[in-house]
Amino acid sequence: MLRWFTERRPAPNPGSPPPEPPPAPPAGPDLATLTFPKFNDGFPTPQAALDLFKDRWASSLPDVDGQPLIAGGAPHFTQVPQARQAAAAFGGGTGRLDGFKVVELGPMEGGHTYQLENLGADVTAVEGNAEAYLKCLISKEILGLQRARFLLGDFVRYLEETERTFDMVLASGVLYHMVQPLKLIQLICKVAPRSLMWTHYYDPDLCEGYQGEPVEYAGVSAEHFSKGYGDRTHGKFWGGLADRASWLPREDILRAFQAFGHTNVQVVDEGRDHPHGPCFTIVTSR
Repeated sequence: MLRWFTERRPAPNPGSPPPEPPPAPPAGPDLATLTFPKFNDGFPTPQAALDLFKDRWASSLPDVDGQPLIAGGAPHFTQVPQARQAAAAFGGGTGRLDGFKVVELGPMEGGHTYQLENLGADVTAVEGNAEAYLKCLISKEILGLQRARFLLGDFVRYLEETERTFDMVLASGVLYHMVQPLKLIQLICKVAPRSLMWTHYYDPDLCEGYQGEPVEYAGVSAEHFSKGYGDRTHGKFWGGLADRASWLPREDILRAFQAFGHTNVQVVDEGRDHPHGPCFTIVTSR
């Protein structure tokens, strides 16, 4: 038998104003603020899902069924070359990654993930930004990804604790967001025999406002150049989980991979005139 209970509340005094709602808690630097209608009575479309994060997308998405989608402007799903560079380096001349088990660090909105799956890989992508994670799920659904799995959490902790091993790590745009970049390089070398990394690096002639400090981790020493992010509350912050990050010099990145076991290191692309600082792409292997 079901019984319905109604909370008994004292009747308000006639003519008295309604009670004030409780004040909202103060917004912390890690609290995302999203506002959208709870219900949608329109015709269901991919664009409706994208518009949950309207004006907060970085990436443009490919057309679906001939229909253009409106999101961001960066061609992460179609033109950025990192996934193809990995396939060229490790695909045995096929230009593909068929059967590769790839762990992707920081997928952001799923652009590299989409390309990796189209090249034949099975992808586990770990994202610590909850808003970016939800965008990845939207991208996965809209684009019909079948062999990609997105996980929400700190990818450093995942690499530390997972018992899985992978054929390759793709780490694009993450090393320069780390407080402990040497630790991340060590973990990459631990979980897979191959990696592709795109990252910025520190150059005293091109980088300003960084504070240098010598750091040793697991027997490897390197000067770390740190800088705070500033405002992390806006809708287009895609940095790391801490409020600052440490950049490594170019040669120290190469040397760290070799010291932690990826003795084959090749620079496949480099850009010293990038607007956000010098950068390069490297492929590494045991």
